[in-house]
Amino acid sequence: MKLKHTFISLCAVASLVACNSISSDSKPLSAGSLSTERAETETTVVFIHGAHLRGSAWQPVATELKNAQIIPHIIDLPGRDNKVAPKIITLNHAANSLCKRTKDLPQPQVWVMHSQGGAVAHEALASCNRAHVSHLIYVSAVAPFEGAKPFALLNKEDEKNYFKGVTYEDGWMKITNQSEYVASFTNTKSKSMQAKIWSQSVDEPAVTGEGKVHLNKSKLDAIPKVYVFAKEDKIISYATQQKIAQSIGATQTYSIESGHLPMITQPLALADAIKSALRH
Repeated sequence: MKLKHTFISLCAVASLVACNSISSDSKPLSAGSLSTERAETETTVVFIHGAHLRGSAWQPVATELKNAQIIPHIIDLPGRDNKVAPKIITLNHAANSLCKRTKDLPQPQVWVMHSQGGAVAHEALASCNRAHVSHLIYVSAVAPFEGAKPFALLNKEDEKNYFKGVTYEDGWMKITNQSEYVASFTNTKSKSMQAKIWSQSVDEPAVTGEGKVHLNKSKLDAIPKVYVFAKEDKIISYATQQKIAQSIGATQTYSIESGHLPMITQPLALADAIKSALRH
């Protein structure tokens, strides 16, 4: 399919569903899991954002983890402004940037990936990673491997919702209709929440979503994986998330009654899910 019809934004605004609790959907990880002591004293958590989002969207969640003696690091991937040529921000370029940013951080590391950030992280693991990544936590994230593109498992309804407010223009996926963008990705009427959304939203280089991920399944299988479902997500629907979690063999899952951006709309619930995953 053509680029402008296949690229799905994986960081659009969440539907705002009030819920301050999370549910664990599966048994805790066993041998590879972090102990409570390590989770609270040694763990370095790396936050990896998706498309159309700034890394700073993770800040409320990072603050909650820091208060629990968990060391957070927020990564800003290339292409967060229009000052670069979008054609150079390939998936491999983004992955190399992630590798450079993480190689000197304290280890072991737990990578927490949202949306398209899952594809960037997988390509980094395949091509350039030098860090010891002990666990992977996916937050409504894609997780391609073995030559798949980032959005291979997404459905037509996911795509339709995205393109209500975004248009392909000159190598960028541009937010071209503000009202449709908000209407498609959140049901909030709150002006303050809309302001938070816009402060973290950016146009996205389209080419990033067209790359192939070269991570071998055997290498992925060796890393314990947790999936956090956003059950009201319109961009990566709950059904799509379930397919993704099954494809990677996630052995622990959590659910939040949230749209696509729980780090903005429900940071406390998301932080609780991450902390719970680290402790099991």
